[in-house]
Amino acid sequence: MDNPTLLKSSSLRGAFAASITMSFAGLGDALLYPILPVYGKNLGFSVIAIGMLLSINRFVRILANTYIANLVRRMGAKKILLATSLLASITTYLYGIEWGFLLFFIARILWGLCYSGLKIATLDIASKSGKHTGLAFGLSQGIKNLGPLLVLWLGPLLIETFDTSLSFTLVAITSSLGVLFALTIPTNTATTAIKKQTVVTSKATFRCTPVNLLVFMLAISVDGVLVVTLAQLFQTNTTNSIDLLSTIALYLLFKKIGTIVFSIVGGYISLHFSATHLFYYAAIGCILGLIFIGLGYLTTGILLSFVLNPVVVSFGPVMAIKTTGNALQAISSTSTWWDLGAALGALLGIYLLNHLGIPLLYVSLGVLSGIVFLNFHRHYATTSSSTL
Repeated sequence: MDNPTLLKSSSLRGAFAASITMSFAGLGDALLYPILPVYGKNLGFSVIAIGMLLSINRFVRILANTYIANLVRRMGAKKILLATSLLASITTYLYGIEWGFLLFFIARILWGLCYSGLKIATLDIASKSGKHTGLAFGLSQGIKNLGPLLVLWLGPLLIETFDTSLSFTLVAITSSLGVLFALTIPTNTATTAIKKQTVVTSKATFRCTPVNLLVFMLAISVDGVLVVTLAQLFQTNTTNSIDLLSTIALYLLFKKIGTIVFSIVGGYISLHFSATHLFYYAAIGCILGLIFIGLGYLTTGILLSFVLNPVVVSFGPVMAIKTTGNALQAISSTSTWWDLGAALGALLGIYLLNHLGIPLLYVSLGVLSGIVFLNFHRHYATTSSSTL
């Protein structure tokens, strides 16, 4: 274990196993996003209630990320991954129990805590991969979406064949396999407790840095508003709920494919080119995608945003680590700002679309994101040629 090459290899293996664990744990959440906007009213949920259920987990993570990061520091990433992967399968089962809004709401809160632990622990392991950190982050971001990708592909078929309750039960059983992969994570300095690390603070987590602000704005737009308003964007082109569900699932499927492919590709590219440049140009592409949607080029805009968004997500923490030097603090900070943006977007997306319309909403998001990007560029231009 004292051999640097062996330790590096072990860290990469740990990041790989942690990402697979996270992939299984996220199956229930992935199935929920195309189902709830379409079938939510049949379950007795209002538009506001649906927005709350889709966003409350992110608000939980906003409050929990700093605490979870310190928990990872004290207990180690492997123990956190074991506990959260088990709890995640339980929350997926709860989605299928039709006991009303309260139980669903509690399950989403628990999932928010699970995801915070899964993400921070996984990225903490990835951050200890030395010169291969960019690759580890890219691989982690890509691999963790393999399971949700499969669910989005089979989800409409599950719902059409079975009812929603049985579908979530089957997915919950499959999700529990993540615990087995968590057990295979190597035990080394990348996965065990390291109490000497600097304590993560809420003050630093919520500091409004240029990179945090850009991450926040793109999260509102792409992972928030765009994801939850897909049904409204295409509602006039479909005749029934099954067709609409299939259309939403198809685009979310592409989003997952893009996340897997471009996160991994971006990780390999970062071995030879600046991570800053990758983050820089991906952000520009996402902004253009939002404007295209507002101008009526729905497919082009959605695909562009979904393709480049994973690069922004993958390398946001990398950018923060370069400026703070404290991996857990940087991961907690960018995760919190991303969660805050995505939560606000998911909560308000449908409401804003109904009141502003597609053109005004998406062009406004693009313009605001562009202004925030210019602020980011002004602060980081001098370091854009540096590499991790």
